[in-house]
Amino acid sequence: MDEVGKPKTIFVIFFGLFFLSFFILLYPSCKKAQEPPGPKEKVTLGVGSPFLAMPIILAQEKGFYSNEGLEATLKHYPSGQKAMEAMFSGEVDIATVADTPLVLTSFIRDDFVVFATFVSSYDENKVLGRRDRGVSTPSDLRGKTIGIVKGTSSDFFAHVYLTEHLIDPSTVKLVDLQPTDLPSALTEGRVDAIVVFGVHAYRALKALPGRIAKLPPSDLYRLTFNLTCRREVAKGNPGVLRKVLKAVDKGIVHINRYHEESIALISKAFGIDKDAFERNDLIYELSLSHTLFVTLEDEARWAIARRLTDKTKVPNYLDYVYPDAMREVRPDAVTVARER
Repeated sequence: MDEVGKPKTIFVIFFGLFFLSFFILLYPSCKKAQEPPGPKEKVTLGVGSPFLAMPIILAQEKGFYSNEGLEATLKHYPSGQKAMEAMFSGEVDIATVADTPLVLTSFIRDDFVVFATFVSSYDENKVLGRRDRGVSTPSDLRGKTIGIVKGTSSDFFAHVYLTEHLIDPSTVKLVDLQPTDLPSALTEGRVDAIVVFGVHAYRALKALPGRIAKLPPSDLYRLTFNLTCRREVAKGNPGVLRKVLKAVDKGIVHINRYHEESIALISKAFGIDKDAFERNDLIYELSLSHTLFVTLEDEARWAIARRLTDKTKVPNYLDYVYPDAMREVRPDAVTVARER
């Protein structure tokens, strides 16, 4: 090697070793940044549906809550309505709930807020009918007995569906059932049709293959699944809400990037066939949209007309929103018209 090349080689080696040493020193701090040091903040989430709440569950399975400095506990309930009841009883801090229970609860109390929507669907609620009872088209529902879950999206969707197909509600008999009882009520012939959601629809179809008709979906009702908490929790622990949203957002990104893996993980955890998850049109994304409040107002008018409440005035649902957490995590997805 000539004398001119030696200094250049030494210079390259020196800087190579310098940057290697710098990376070795920096790597542990980068690794620590993934999981904040110190004690984790505890939070308990009430989960109303493994279908709708996939990002919530996946965030737990993948350690996203822990990465945000949270010690999260998930408790599972047969519906969002039950999860919300658990929230008020103090069993959970945050609940996943559809829009209908939010509306019906708003007529009773105002000590809760919605701080995000994380999934929506036009086809989550399904109308299933027994072919041998003469139910294979929407018009066949006239004069039939229909199983619903009162006070949930199943209840409101039944109203929307009958109205859309010009069926007078007085010509049908609505039977209030628990979500888990809907499939057996249909397969045992206790009802002619059901308005059902989530895994319960899949189980009904699987129980009597070929004998259950899935009626056409409706474009008039977009179900949303939302994150809600008591007002005092939002005011006292805004940081926890932000961390939850960040973890859930990571869960959504993972589902959209690795859909098959996500379905396999959730189906294994709950003992549900993967095929059940693949038959849905769920859109997972964080938002806090003004259109949610339009839906809530429509449902409130329905509840008043149906006398599900003794109130006669539609609440101002902008008073039931807490936008601060979403504005910090996903400001582009917040379209609330004005401040509370």
